[in-house]
Amino acid sequence: MPVSAQDQQTSVIPARVIVAGDLEFSVPADAGMTKRVPEMRRWIRDYQTWKEWNEKWRNRWEPGWMGTRERRKRPDPPFWLDAACRDDNVDDTGILADACRALTDWKDDDASAELRRQMAAARTQHETVNKTVWWEHVHIDALWPMTQVRSSVFGVLGTHATVDVAGRLQVFVAPGAILLNLPNGRDREWRPATDWGIAYRCFDFTLPGSDRRASLHINLAKAWILAGPSNVFPSSINLAGFSVTLKKTP
Repeated sequence: MPVSAQDQQTSVIPARVIVAGDLEFSVPADAGMTKRVPEMRRWIRDYQTWKEWNEKWRNRWEPGWMGTRERRKRPDPPFWLDAACRDDNVDDTGILADACRALTDWKDDDASAELRRQMAAARTQHETVNKTVWWEHVHIDALWPMTQVRSSVFGVLGTHATVDVAGRLQVFVAPGAILLNLPNGRDREWRPATDWGIAYRCFDFTLPGSDRRASLHINLAKAWILAGPSNVFPSSINLAGFSVTLKKTP
């Protein structure tokens, strides 16, 4: 029996409704923020340009061709940026993080910003380690007199090394060596000695005839005279005098 076209259409397998369940399709959270990236970049650039101008011309007028130029207006951030920065899901890196940091800076007035800059500079200076080299603590001694009144003992030339104690005060790290010139009853003689004591840095200066910097120190030390042809003086005497140390080239 022939089948009509109408029967063929009605005999097609019926469609079924497939239940997909409670599926939720969500747009990624940063999809809308991606569209705002050019606006954030533009505002960050404009604000940084204004900030550099303001740091230079904040307390004075900017000269122009005909008198002074008008003060530049601080660029306002996008109206939605403050709410976006309050979101707990903001990353520490990326364009949004940069914009949020710029927004925090934008909210500060000049006084707060200047105070923060001064605090950061002071903290950096405090944390900076003043590195020295070993030979900056090697002293050259010359013409040290004995501290006793009317004495005629002199430390002619010597050397010693120190270590910093506190501030400008230093202490001999080991016994130094010094050459003494002292009377022996009939004439004068040369005697080697060792010494140990303290040093105090007075000031820095430039060595004559050069651009080398050095430091002048005053020293108080006890010297122990080594054996010699005469024993006119006791085995130990007190000396005082100046010494010089070289500073490293910056």
